[in-house]
Amino acid sequence: MPFFSNTEEVQKIMEALWNNIKANPEIAAPLLQSKLIVQFHYREPAGRLTVDCSDGVNMIIVWGEYDKKPTVEMFMKADVAHQFWLGKVNVPVYLISGKIVAKGPVNKALALLPAVKPAFVIYNDIFEDTLQRPLISA
Repeated sequence: MPFFSNTEEVQKIMEALWNNIKANPEIAAPLLQSKLIVQFHYREPAGRLTVDCSDGVNMIIVWGEYDKKPTVEMFMKADVAHQFWLGKVNVPVYLISGKIVAKGPVNKALALLPAVKPAFVIYNDIFEDTLQRPLISA
């Protein structure tokens, strides 16, 4: 059974998380410096989130369709994204095993993993605040 009940839950959590990341200069600065457009494709339940840092100044977070071509695309189950934000995913291993499929210069996206690591500690609060239920690790 998927961790998220529906697409709306995935959207609420991921938008809240990425807006929090955007507001945190410690996390946002290296992402903006990358000038990447990263698009996350979720399944079970389905959804798509794009994080556009291409101008190096503003982080644009869009759920659903986006008119700019992503630099990197990441395809995964929503449960894998959940596990990632809990700090329980070894991304290179998941890429090798096919649990995460990436298109584009994956090495550039992997280089940003240390930058997003501080967001792991805020994921629980975002989850509970957004969905009004306690986080139970999947």
